[in-house]
Amino acid sequence: MKQKRRAKGMGRVYKENGVFFLQYTTKDHKRKAMILREENGAKITEERRAESVAREFLEREKQLKDIETREEYLEEKAKLKKLKARLTITLDDAFELAQQKPHSRSASEQVLRVSRRYWIDFVSFLKDNYRLTTLDEVERAHAEAYIAHIRKNGRWNRKISYVKSRCPQRKKFKDYEFGGNLSATTLNRYQMTCKSVFTFLLPDLGYSVEENPFYFIRPLKLSPAEREIFTEEELQLIFQNPPPLMRGLFTIGICCGLRLGDVATLRWSDIEGYTQNLLDPDFYRHEITRVTRKTKAVVHIPIERELADYLRQQYEISGQEEYIIPEAARLYLEHQNVLNNRILGYLHSLGIQTQRSIPGRTRKQSVKDFHSLRHCFCYYAGLRGVPLPVVQSIVGHLTASMTKHYQSHADRKARMQGVALMHGLAGGNHGRSGTPDSLLRQNLTEYIQTASSMEILKLNMLVAQIADSARYPQPEPKLLSIENF
Repeated sequence: MKQKRRAKGMGRVYKENGVFFLQYTTKDHKRKAMILREENGAKITEERRAESVAREFLEREKQLKDIETREEYLEEKAKLKKLKARLTITLDDAFELAQQKPHSRSASEQVLRVSRRYWIDFVSFLKDNYRLTTLDEVERAHAEAYIAHIRKNGRWNRKISYVKSRCPQRKKFKDYEFGGNLSATTLNRYQMTCKSVFTFLLPDLGYSVEENPFYFIRPLKLSPAEREIFTEEELQLIFQNPPPLMRGLFTIGICCGLRLGDVATLRWSDIEGYTQNLLDPDFYRHEITRVTRKTKAVVHIPIERELADYLRQQYEISGQEEYIIPEAARLYLEHQNVLNNRILGYLHSLGIQTQRSIPGRTRKQSVKDFHSLRHCFCYYAGLRGVPLPVVQSIVGHLTASMTKHYQSHADRKARMQGVALMHGLAGGNHGRSGTPDSLLRQNLTEYIQTASSMEILKLNMLVAQIADSARYPQPEPKLLSIENF
């Protein structure tokens, strides 16, 4: 029996896997398809009901095209969104529902706790100012008003609350105004948290990506203070006479390039060849294999002599326990901020400046802390010629560009020594001061007289490599040609 053709512009209703869909063309001449649902969110499986809902939706869509004034357009668009949003999601439930969606990376409980606090602040702003309760009621104007408020005044909910079991009793809690304005980084995190909730849930409501109320709000441009590495003099101070806890943390940190959480919770079982009751615990040339806590990347870290000597001594203290540094593991897992504060206190006791004042902000920016050891590892590895892919695999960076960023610390002394190699190239001065060969010899002599012990060690390694190359030259690779086959 010949089926009656639908009127032009009324779309196409079709069935797929037992569910009815509507395919229609927007006013921008783009073809879209949507699942037809009942008011309670249930998918429609009856053809007659599907035709009715499709007709209602397309008539509203047609009316929207014919509206001329902006006020009428926004009013009708809101009605149309209500019609599309057959599923109701409350603002209170939205964050948890968004976390149930597949994510590219699983966030830690600490990150989820902070992100949840950002979303709750946004919900409080909507309820107090607009009396909104569901996700589909939020418009772009609401999102813009919230972002404008927190950029000028800070978060909406200004009450400070904390869990007493996770905070030292001796700490004095001040009012919210004490910290000053929020940093650009924190403001962008508020914005990205709210935007991501809508990104994950809008498809369930039948909305497009462009209908995300945060879609067109640009984040702030960041100009953070770059983290600094420890100088060679500061490293000498750190390892001169450290307490046992600091010695363990800083030794593993500088030798492995791991983050504080991975160093504090490093287990003996992470070391290749470890068994209990070793008579002669020598871990030299073994490897540490670990899944990092932050990115879940698997890293393989060779154990060299300095770290092997420390592990051998520490084995006598904690070799029968789970963690290499039990005190650090306990402090990190139970009181994370306490461990970080102890590290900063130790650095301050050595006279090492860990913070820098930022114009326009009350709170100082941290530029040197335990994470600086990770930068030190990458930087000094680059100076000593360790290939970039090797450094990346050891520290567990997801991209090579991040490793390059960590290696980009060049202090004044390093820059001066680098530019000194260009001496005699401009203006013909090399002819009056001597031959290029003699200039290079003079520069090397001056460098050796003023270089530190670590720099002399680097130079000695380079000389040894050059001498080996001269003594045992590698044969040149043969070029393949047709005659070789």
